[in-house]
Amino acid sequence: MNLNAPLPKRCSILIVGAGIQGLSLAFNLAERGVRDILVLDAGYWQGGASGRNGTLIRGAFSSVEWTRFFAYSNQLWHGLSRRLGENVMYSMRGYSMIGERTATAELLHRTREVHRECGIDSQLLDPAQLRRVLPALAHERVSAALHLPGSGVAPHHAAMHAYHKACERLGVTLRYRTPVAAIDRSAGRVSGVRVGEQRIDADVVVLAGGANSNSLAQMAGVPLEGYPMRLEAMALEPTRPLIGPAVALLDRLCYMHQTARGEVVGGAEVAERPQDTLNADVPVMAATAKAYMEMFPQLGQARILRQWAGLVHISPDFGPLLGAHPALPGLFVSAGWCYGHAGAPAAGELLARAIVEGTVDERMKPFAVERFVQGRPVVEPGIVLSHFE
Repeated sequence: MNLNAPLPKRCSILIVGAGIQGLSLAFNLAERGVRDILVLDAGYWQGGASGRNGTLIRGAFSSVEWTRFFAYSNQLWHGLSRRLGENVMYSMRGYSMIGERTATAELLHRTREVHRECGIDSQLLDPAQLRRVLPALAHERVSAALHLPGSGVAPHHAAMHAYHKACERLGVTLRYRTPVAAIDRSAGRVSGVRVGEQRIDADVVVLAGGANSNSLAQMAGVPLEGYPMRLEAMALEPTRPLIGPAVALLDRLCYMHQTARGEVVGGAEVAERPQDTLNADVPVMAATAKAYMEMFPQLGQARILRQWAGLVHISPDFGPLLGAHPALPGLFVSAGWCYGHAGAPAAGELLARAIVEGTVDERMKPFAVERFVQGRPVVEPGIVLSHFE
């Protein structure tokens, strides 16, 4: 990649945002034979949420809509290394959802029925099974546990590297530290963007800018639901293997996994106002530490190595905003991602299909950009994310 090469004056498809969503889309478009694809990013390599997330790959949720979409994405993760020609380090170690309250146990039982309807392999674990899957867990606190054996973990640095290399190999032009200053329109449709004093013509423009999605939509003169939200995570010092699968502690809005180095990485969500700072806070660290110590007592003596924050764009129902923007022909959106790492393979493939073929896959339809105006929000009760105060 020649970072000093001049920007093209024209491209077929211009993607604003080179995180995992933008790169997945660019790869899928190039794989379909689209040429002259340009991806622009205002920041540095992996500087956004794609380089700061918890790396968990969850293949099913509590609603049919979310489950069908993310099950497909998880299926694509299984073969992604072969397809990209680079190792994404996907580990199918399972994903366990833990409930402590009676209401959460009831939710997990309903969730199992949704999984059965969607053909997903999930298991409500009895006490003996739970001890085998998570022997270090404080079992006396658990009212129900639902396990997804086909889900797992994929380090974000490996996935980003793989997508980046695959895009370069297929001729996609990538530019970092190249902010878009304006999005142009002519004859009632999007016509290109401006970078500094330069105009770049494009037949299609895709907004995949993560936490900057609202400001990008304003540049295009179109409405976009949602707001930026800070999410935080932390890593503990390496310890002996204690946690096999990825884990979601639903009642504590906490998630975690243990890396190959032995670090326990994850975070707990604390209600706060939407904000765009990357400063990490003590209350979130304390909530995460409390969840770790109470649910995995053997972690009580482990020291915290580091804590960090990332910014995502959140929609009113916490689901993605994926597809054509109804207010401006030629403009497409991939935003609203709080599970964007897990959903990237499916999002890139299905959005590429929509752009190239003009068809919207049934798994993508529920997440249309215009669903809130039409009164069709998607209710997903099983996400690990806090509503702001």
